[in-house]
Amino acid sequence: MAGDKLKRLISATILSIILLFLSATPSKALALDIEAAASILIDADSGRLLWEKNSHSRLPPASLTKILTALVTLEQFDDLTQTFTLPENFVNVGESGIGLEAGETHTIEDLLYALMLRSANDAGQALALAVAGSESAFAQMMDLRCVELGLTDSKWINPHGLHHEEHLSSAYDMAYITRAAMQLPMFNTLICASSHSIPWVGNEESIEVVSHNRLLQLYKGADGVKTGYTSKAGNCLVGSATRNGLRLIGVVLNSEDTYGQMARLLDYGFENYELRQVVAFGDVAARLPVINGRANSINAIFGSNVRILMPKEENKLPQPELKLPEFLITPINSQIPLGEAVFDDGLGNSHHVELFPSGNMESFTLREMIRQAFMQIIQVLLH
Repeated sequence: MAGDKLKRLISATILSIILLFLSATPSKALALDIEAAASILIDADSGRLLWEKNSHSRLPPASLTKILTALVTLEQFDDLTQTFTLPENFVNVGESGIGLEAGETHTIEDLLYALMLRSANDAGQALALAVAGSESAFAQMMDLRCVELGLTDSKWINPHGLHHEEHLSSAYDMAYITRAAMQLPMFNTLICASSHSIPWVGNEESIEVVSHNRLLQLYKGADGVKTGYTSKAGNCLVGSATRNGLRLIGVVLNSEDTYGQMARLLDYGFENYELRQVVAFGDVAARLPVINGRANSINAIFGSNVRILMPKEENKLPQPELKLPEFLITPINSQIPLGEAVFDDGLGNSHHVELFPSGNMESFTLREMIRQAFMQIIQVLLH
C-alpha cells in the first residue's frame, strides 16, 4: 500500500512538473518576434491577418511606395506597349534610377520594369507624368486608391518614396496594397522577374535592369515583391512566397535584417497554416423540391472546389451557411446559380461559393402528363 501511494505521489509530481513546464513555455505564435519597427503577415488570397507587430504605425515606406505606383499605373493602361515621351521640363530626381532625360521616349512596360526591378526613381516620375500629368496629381490618385481599399494609415507625396516628412504608410497598408496589386497578372510578372532589357534609343546596347530583391534567390517559393531603403526609413521589404498553393505576403519595416526577419515571418505562416479543401466541385450541398418538373427534386451542387486557410492543428472543418430558395420551379438551367454557400473560418473571414443545379430540367406540361399516363396504360395492357 505504501509503495502504491509513493508511486502515485511520484507520478503526480512528475505530471505537475510537466504541466508547469508547458504552461511556462510560450506557444510558437506568442514566441515569434520580428526585429523590425513594424511587421505583418497576411494570406494573399483571403486577406486574413496571420500575425502583426505595430502594423498600423505610420512610418516612411521608402521605395515600397513603388508598389502602389505600379498598381495605379497598371490600372490606367490596357496597352503597356504604349509609349511616353518625357517633357522638356523634366528634371530627374536622382539617386536610384536609369538616367532618364527630357525628350526620351519609352514604353510603359519598360518603365514599370525599371520601377520594380532597379527601383528607379526617375521611372516613377515618368509613370506619374504619363498617368496624371504631374507628380502631385498622381499622389492624389495614390491617396484615392488607398481610400478605395479602405486603408487609412497612408499619405502619399511622390511616386518614388524619397523621404518627405508627410510621406508615410504602415505595414498594414503596404500588405493590402500589395494584395490588391497581385490581382493584376502583369504585377506578378514584374515582381518575380530577375532582370529585363530596356531598348535605348540612340544607344547600340539595351540597358539591363536587375532585381534588387534577393529574397527571390534566398527563400524557397519566393515570388516577390519589393525592397526599400532611405536613411530615415531604414531597410524595408515586402516579400511574398507560395508553397502548396498557399501564398503569403509579409512586410518588414525598418529592420537591420530584412531578409532574415522576412524568412522567419514566412516560415511562421507556412509552419502554422495550410489550405485545406473542405468541398469539391460537384459535391451535393442540398436537395431542393421542384414544382412542375419531370422529377420532384434536384440536387444543388458546389460550383467550384473550396479551399480555406486553417491552422494546421484545427481538425474541425467549417460548415457552410446555405443561401438557397425553399423550392424551384421549372424550367431549370444548370448554368444559372441557385444561390451560394458561405464558409466562415471563425475569425470573421468568409468564403463564398456559388451553388448550381446538378442538371437541366424541363417543365412537366399537360401534354407530357397525358403522354406519361398513356404509356403507363399501354404497359399495364401489355402485361
